Amino acid sequence: MLLWIIAALCGSFVKGLCGVGDAPVFSAILAFAHDNKDINPINGLFSLPVNLYITWRERKGLNRHIWLPLSAVIVAGSIVGIFLLKNIDTKTLKTVFGFFIIFIGIVMITNELSPKKIKPSKISLAIIGLLAGLSCGLFAIGILLVVYISQTTENMSQFRANICAVFAVENTVRLILLACLGILTPPILLRALYLSPCIAIGLFLGIKSAGKLDERKARLLVMASLITSGIAIVATNL
Repeated sequence: MLLWIIAALCGSFVKGLCGVGDAPVFSAILAFAHDNKDINPINGLFSLPVNLYITWRERKGLNRHIWLPLSAVIVAGSIVGIFLLKNIDTKTLKTVFGFFIIFIGIVMITNELSPKKIKPSKISLAIIGLLAGLSCGLFAIGILLVVYISQTTENMSQFRANICAVFAVENTVRLILLACLGILTPPILLRALYLSPCIAIGLFLGIKSAGKLDERKARLLVMASLITSGIAIVATNL
């Protein structure tokens, strides 16, 4: 249980500090000792209420031309990812997850160092949405979509509203499917309940630290830690 508490505190702290990155940190810490089948539903349970709240709070920035098509493709990818999660060998899945974490860290660092706006296209939207959905279904991580929307929205209000709306839809569909497939179980719901105070504490500390720490350096440190964790996970499971 100690590792779950550490992961919940670290993940929520990063969420409060950087606004994103909680799911990769949470999953990377737990991946050393637990299966993705146990980690994925708890991530979804924590994410859904937060995403619904932020979507409502920032609803003026919602743009149906952004969140509706992205929701469709990410849900499609997530469904495929969930069925793979149920059937892929645990060791193989952890190895793939390690490589994925390394890739995500590199993408985030590249995006941070070269924050240039890109012109969205239907092809790029479909590819990134499906990949993000696949990673949500397998690993409960949709950071690829975060990178994409951050490059295509005009301000932070619009970014938060649309990204959280997409993830609220995906979280809902994913949790329903996980429950139907027997992956989301009563013991997992109970564990999520036990961890709720840790999430609240970590989020509070992260928000308080945001005004005192250099946010850019903090984000880069998180990204470097993700890459290091991914390498360690791959080395452990190969």
